[in-house]
Amino acid sequence: MYSNYFGLKELPFSIAPNPDFLFMSDRHREALSHLTYGLGDTGGFVLLTGEVGTGKTTVSRCVLQSLPENTQVAFILNPTLSSHELLATVCDELKIKYRKTGATLKTLTDKIQEKLIKNHEAGLNTVLIIDEAQHLQAEVLEQLRLLTNLETNVKKLLQVILIGQPELQQLLQRQDLRQLAQRITARYHLMPLNKEEVAQYIKHRLDVAQSPRELFDKKALVTIHKLSNGIPRLINLLCDRALLKAYNSNQTLVNKKIVLDASEEALGTGKHDTALSHQASYQGANSSQAMMKMMLVAIVSVSVLIGAALFTGIWFANQRAVNSLEIEQPTPKQATVEQSIPVSEEVIETELDNTEETQEIATNESKLVEQADTEALLEQKLETLLDLKIKEQQLKEKTIKEEKAAIAQEAKKAKKIVQPEVQPINGEPKPLPEFKVEAEEGVSDELLTLFQAAIEETKRLDDEDLDNAYNPTIEEKNVDVRALNDMPSWVQNGVPRLNFQMHLYESDGNGSVRVNDRVKFVGDNITDDLKVIAIERNQVVLSYQNELFSLPSLSTWE
Repeated sequence: MYSNYFGLKELPFSIAPNPDFLFMSDRHREALSHLTYGLGDTGGFVLLTGEVGTGKTTVSRCVLQSLPENTQVAFILNPTLSSHELLATVCDELKIKYRKTGATLKTLTDKIQEKLIKNHEAGLNTVLIIDEAQHLQAEVLEQLRLLTNLETNVKKLLQVILIGQPELQQLLQRQDLRQLAQRITARYHLMPLNKEEVAQYIKHRLDVAQSPRELFDKKALVTIHKLSNGIPRLINLLCDRALLKAYNSNQTLVNKKIVLDASEEALGTGKHDTALSHQASYQGANSSQAMMKMMLVAIVSVSVLIGAALFTGIWFANQRAVNSLEIEQPTPKQATVEQSIPVSEEVIETELDNTEETQEIATNESKLVEQADTEALLEQKLETLLDLKIKEQQLKEKTIKEEKAAIAQEAKKAKKIVQPEVQPINGEPKPLPEFKVEAEEGVSDELLTLFQAAIEETKRLDDEDLDNAYNPTIEEKNVDVRALNDMPSWVQNGVPRLNFQMHLYESDGNGSVRVNDRVKFVGDNITDDLKVIAIERNQVVLSYQNELFSLPSLSTWE
């Protein structure tokens, strides 16, 4: 192979799960930390999702290595099982003896619960890991939930890690699985590698293979990122085939052309064109103004092409008509003979028809020119209208922001003028005490000044206490929060694109979510108008311009 040619100790881009080539990106470390947190004393279910080839298996193996020694693990790789088969597999993994024939669901469940109690009494933790969990049937998931019902006052006796593709998130949104969804204490969606991480990933694997130098130039690395969309398994396939092509063509450095050629073999013919077009479409979708201009240019271009085709067809028809009217000039003798022959009415009508056709062609040409001028004028007007619409939208947004700033300023002034009342526990209003410092005999001015400063500081602290007063949760307020899909159109159109990549629920209200690659806590602003109000078990409550709505955890709003 090419390993000796490039001076490599071994093949660096094999798709086999070799632990020596393990690359833990920031995303993988973050996923590992959330899974570890979810497996705490109070943990029940932990959810890890991601696209095919993003490294979910890598993370699960790291979880296994990080588990303490007093942990018994049951690992299920093939979840396409019935409820009975799943319980039997759990018994096999936990080395539970049971009767192979005639064992009922109750028998298997009782055996598993006895094992969990024995492990707990012996100081052992029991963890069940299910890979490819998107293939689990709903009744099997419900059976898993029933297994986790066994618990003490402080912990679950069985902790379950579900690993699967994004379809698993959709499966858990079902109404009949809402009880299980509420028991998920940690969720994480593993995203593909970004451009910088792809370069680090390739360099890491080459370093492990003891490469004496760089084997991919910068353009090749960028192309690999675009073609693979940051998925490690596709990166391995592309790099391996690119190095083989470079070896066959006696090239010492892989460039962009070699990567594109390799992608046709590794990913299929025309795959790189499709991937690049998808990438361009995704980037273009982020700007509605650019999309409108592209549509305008496309419409005008098609109109011009159709007009050109009509003009060409009419011109050729005109030429044929003119050629048919051309008459060879007769000699004097021929003219005399022809003048003596009477012209029939049929010939005269034919010539008149040809003349009328020529005039009609000329008229059509004139109309075509006018149509082209009209299309050009229409294109100019559309561009002007588009610019006016953009300016109008910008002006409207600016006006709204100025109005909000003015309202906030007025509210701030009103807060300074109006003194709020303190509400004690019994509900009776109690006015704030007023203190007035006056000069007294024997008291120095310096001491009076210190007294006045202390009073002012006390008032300031009281104001801060009012601002930081207890704010009950959404559930305690018993507020009916609608889903974003049920909100008015102006709210749906105003909310920007949201991609919830991580959901961490905590009963004390200190949970967090990772949205658009940024971690947000309760009370944080995602944008100026969009704020995180609450992080519940299976949804996030947001506020847009004082309108409350909810989005499911680990969901995406386009």
